Amino acid sequence: MAKNSSRSQQKDSKAAAKRSSKKATAPVFAGFVKAFGLQAIFRDDRDMALKLIGSILIGAFLGNSVCTKMVKLSYPVQDELTVEGEPWYTARFTKGLNDLYLVGFWIIAFTYIRIAIMKSILNPLGKKLGIRGSKLERFEEQGYIVIYYLISWTCGMTLMYNSPHWLNTDHYFIGYPHNKLSGAFKAYYLVQFGFWIQQFYVLNTDMKRKDYMAMLIHHFITSALIGFSYIVHLTRIGNAILIVMDVSDVFLAIPKMLKYQGYTTICDLLFGLFVVSWAYTRHYLFPIIIMSLYHGPQKFLDMEWAPEQDKYMSLNVQRGFLALLYGLEAVLCFWFLMIFKVIYKMFKGGAADDNRSHDEESEEEEVSADVVEKLGVNGSAAAAKVAAKVAAGKKA
Repeated sequence: MAKNSSRSQQKDSKAAAKRSSKKATAPVFAGFVKAFGLQAIFRDDRDMALKLIGSILIGAFLGNSVCTKMVKLSYPVQDELTVEGEPWYTARFTKGLNDLYLVGFWIIAFTYIRIAIMKSILNPLGKKLGIRGSKLERFEEQGYIVIYYLISWTCGMTLMYNSPHWLNTDHYFIGYPHNKLSGAFKAYYLVQFGFWIQQFYVLNTDMKRKDYMAMLIHHFITSALIGFSYIVHLTRIGNAILIVMDVSDVFLAIPKMLKYQGYTTICDLLFGLFVVSWAYTRHYLFPIIIMSLYHGPQKFLDMEWAPEQDKYMSLNVQRGFLALLYGLEAVLCFWFLMIFKVIYKMFKGGAADDNRSHDEESEEEEVSADVVEKLGVNGSAAAAKVAAKVAAGKKA
């Protein structure tokens, strides 16, 4: 009996370790690292990303051309409008394949930044607030979302406010092609591209969501829209779309963080604010952007395909871009239906809860309760052991 108990404890500890390893972020190139015996060099993602970033920065300092392209904007404009000594953020730049180097750098950088913020700042903060278990991990994820989208939205709004297309959709097309961008606008766009490509990795290493496939489609369409709009010089539309999408994510992440701390009443109130912001930005403003692309090009452009003149806005390009926007709106409608389910649950007396998230703790509690019930009639001692193991697992 003692042997069985010991084996059971070992089994439980192994299962807990397995769950913990699933939650931990695995190395980005785990197979590569293992195949070449580099485990001693790269301990985890943060370590790998930090060492890669350090190598790139040192290489750029020493004048390596590839490393320099990864940390500096390429293709500065040199013409009669160029101002000598102008700062990079107001200087003008064109586009080209070398821009992918900068995108690659930010994919690596966001891998480090995300883990560093979550584990060095948000994890200790969550523990101080009394958050434990899988809720702590979700608290870290939502905190990172709040930080990133607040910065992203502020930068995007500042750029848009100082641009001709501020509250004027006609300027998405007036003056086309918009092939020369300010350094600040170009950096904003390429950093956003790096962020969204890096999100594919995040999606496949974080705790799996119930709407995994919808998220995968969303990330694919968003990344395609950013890349496509950059190539065909529709970055003004891209800027507007990114702003519209960012704001409601902040209003969703904040009530989630409060919910993990047990503030259900204020969480429900903020969730109502999120619903209003989602409906207004994603189902009113976003369709306005879609309709501007539907009617605007024919109104202001000749719709000719002339790459030698940097003109890519043909009928087929318009249709392709619209197809991506319609696909994104379909995903948003799917999520809006899920939001209505939460609203319905609230009207029935429940609390606001994101039913897309993986709820690991509630699953563990249900399984544990089921085990205790089955041990039933003469199993009080065994039931106490199960309860103790569950409590110990949560503390760990």
